[in-house]
Amino acid sequence: MNLRRNRFALAFGAFVLSAGSAQAAANFYKPGDDNDPRIRSARFLGEDKRHMSASVELLRVQAEAGRSSDVQFPWLLADNYLSFGLRERADAIYEALSQGTSDPLQLARAQLKEARFEYTRGYLPESRARLLRIREGLPKELLIEWQDLLAKVLLEQGRNADAVEVLTAPKNGDDQSEYTRYNLGVGLLREKRAEQGHTVLDRVGKLAPSDRDTLALADKANLTLGWDFLQNQQAAAAKPILQRVRVEGPFSNRALLGLGWAELLPNGERAKRVDLEDGSSDKQRDPFASFSTLGVLLRRGQVDDDSMRKRHFRRSLGSSDQAEAMDRALSVWLLLIDRDPQDPAVQESWLAVPYALDQVGAHEQARSYYEQAIERLEAARERTDKALAAIRSNRMIDTIIKREVDAESGWNWELKDLPDAPETYYLQTMLAEHRFAEALKNYRDARLLQRNLEAWEKRLTDVEKGYFTGASRGTVDTGILFSRAKENRTELRSGVNIKLATEINLAEPGRYDRAVVMPPLRAPELKLANPPDPQVFRGTFEQVGDLRKRLDSLKPALIKMGDEQGRLLQEMASTELKSQKTLIEKYLVEARFALARLYDRPLGSVDEPDEYEIKK
Repeated sequence: MNLRRNRFALAFGAFVLSAGSAQAAANFYKPGDDNDPRIRSARFLGEDKRHMSASVELLRVQAEAGRSSDVQFPWLLADNYLSFGLRERADAIYEALSQGTSDPLQLARAQLKEARFEYTRGYLPESRARLLRIREGLPKELLIEWQDLLAKVLLEQGRNADAVEVLTAPKNGDDQSEYTRYNLGVGLLREKRAEQGHTVLDRVGKLAPSDRDTLALADKANLTLGWDFLQNQQAAAAKPILQRVRVEGPFSNRALLGLGWAELLPNGERAKRVDLEDGSSDKQRDPFASFSTLGVLLRRGQVDDDSMRKRHFRRSLGSSDQAEAMDRALSVWLLLIDRDPQDPAVQESWLAVPYALDQVGAHEQARSYYEQAIERLEAARERTDKALAAIRSNRMIDTIIKREVDAESGWNWELKDLPDAPETYYLQTMLAEHRFAEALKNYRDARLLQRNLEAWEKRLTDVEKGYFTGASRGTVDTGILFSRAKENRTELRSGVNIKLATEINLAEPGRYDRAVVMPPLRAPELKLANPPDPQVFRGTFEQVGDLRKRLDSLKPALIKMGDEQGRLLQEMASTELKSQKTLIEKYLVEARFALARLYDRPLGSVDEPDEYEIKK
C-alpha cells in the first residue's frame, strides 16, 4: 500500500513539475524570438501553404517587436514572400542575408528556389544569370539540382549545346535522375547527335517503373525515340520502341498512330548504340535517387518537340507482303478511331484507316470510312466552336479555379483536376504548360486579394455604422464610461494649498458703518505666447477613414491586374482552340478531297476485289 502511495506521489510530482515547466515555457518569451507564439503560428501557416496569412503574421511581429531575435525570422519571411509570388521583396531579403550569413547551403537553396521561380514564370534570362552566378561556391549536394534546372532553362532558350555541356561536363550521369536524362536525350537529338540521343532515351525507356510518374516518363521517352526513328525512315527500329508504350495511357494514342505508320514505312538502317562519355552506365538506376519535377512530361517548360505535327516521312510500304503490312497497320489504327475525338492522333486515324483500305483496293470500304471521318470531324469542329464561345463569355477561367478559389498557396498552387466543362476538356495540353499555369496563378491571386479587400471593406462599414448609430456604446453603463475616462486623468492644481484666515471684527450683516474702499483697478499684464499646434485626434472613426482611403486606392489596381491576366488567359486559350480548329479543318479538306477522288474513280474490272477483310 505504501509503495502504491509513493508511486502515486512521484507521478503526481512529476506531473506538477512538467506542467510548471510547460507553463514557464509558455509564459516567458520575448516578442519576436523563437518561442513567440505568433512566429510559431506563421511557421505552421507557411507549411500549410497559407503564405499570405503567414507573411501578414510575420509583418505584424516585425512591426510590434522591431528586429526579431530569431535568426530564422528573415529566412521565413523571404520564403513566404517568394512562395506567394513576391519575388522582389524576397530577393531584397536574400541579398541582405547573403552579406552576413554563415550557412552557404541555406543561401544556395534559396537562390535555387528563386531561379526555379524565374524559370516557371518565364524570366529565362534572369534565371540563367542567377544560376551561373551561384555556380562558384555551390555546395556539392546541390549540383544535381543545379544541373537539372539550368539545363531546362537552356533548352527552353534553344541553347541545346550549352544544355548538353551542363549535363555531361561533371561526369556524374549515374547520379542524375531519369527526368534529367530524358532532357539530355532531347538536347542531343536537337543537336543532331542522334545516335547518342537514341542511346540515352532508350535507357530511360527501359527503366523499371515504380509509380505512375516513372511509368509515364518511360512512355514519353519511348514515344519520343520511336517518332524520331520514323522521321528518319527507320521503321524497323521504331516498331519495338513504340510497342513498349502502354495501350492505355497519356501517350498511347500517339504511339498507336506511329506504330501503324511504322508498318507502312521503309525499314531503314539498323539503329546504332553510342555511349555518351558522361559518367553514366547501363545499370538501372533508382528512380527515387533524385526528386525532380515531371516538367517535360506534362509539357511544363516544353523542352521537347512535338514530332507528330512536324513529320515529313514518305508513306511507302516497307514490307514485302503488302497485305500483311496493311493488316497490321489497320489492326492498330482500329484500336484508335473510337478514342478521344479531340485528340489529333485519333483524328488522323480517321483518315489513316480509309487511306490504307484505298491502297489495298477496298474502295467502297474506304469511301464509307471517309464519310464517317467527315461526320466526326464536323462534330469536333462544332464542339471546338462551342468551347470558343464559352471562352469569350468569360466563364472559362472562373470555372477552372472555382474549386480552390481561396487557397493562399500562391506560386506553389497546382491545378489538380478540371471541372466538367467543354472548354477545359479541350485545353488539357495547354493547361499543363508553364506559360498558362503561371498566368492562371496570377489571376487567381489577384482575385483572392480583391475578395480580401472586399471583406475588409465590409468590416469597416460595420465599424462606421456602429459609430454613427451608437450601437457599440449604447449597452455600456454610464458609470463605467466615467470611471474609464478618469483612469488616466491628472489634477490641474494638485500642488496648490489654500488656507483661510479667521476674521473676528466683522460687523453683523446690514450694520456696516464705514464705506468699503476698493483698491484701484489695474489692467493685468498679459504676455501671450504662441499657441501650441493643435493635436490631431485619431480615434476609431479617423483610423477607419484612413483605411478606407487605402482600400479605395488598392481596389482599382487589383481589378485592373485581374482583368489583364484574364484577358491574357482568354487569348492563350482562344489561340490554342483556333489551332485545333485549323487542324480539324485541314483534315476535313483532306477527307473531302479523298472522298471526291474515290467518287471520280473509273470503274475497274469485274474481277477487281472491292472488299477487304480487316483482321483485328
